[in-house]
Amino acid sequence: MKSNQGGAKLSLVVVSVIVLGISAWFNQANAAGVDVPEIVQSQS
Repeated sequence: MKSNQGGAKLSLVVVSVIVLGISAWFNQANAAGVDVPEIVQSQS
């Protein structure tokens, strides 16, 4: 059980880092004036 919980925490951290990286990338793209797909614009 402990190993499973540790794996779940690790996966949660990995997903969080990926989400933060993607959001930061989109922020840089928007700040740089790069064309972002319409799908992303409609979500935000």
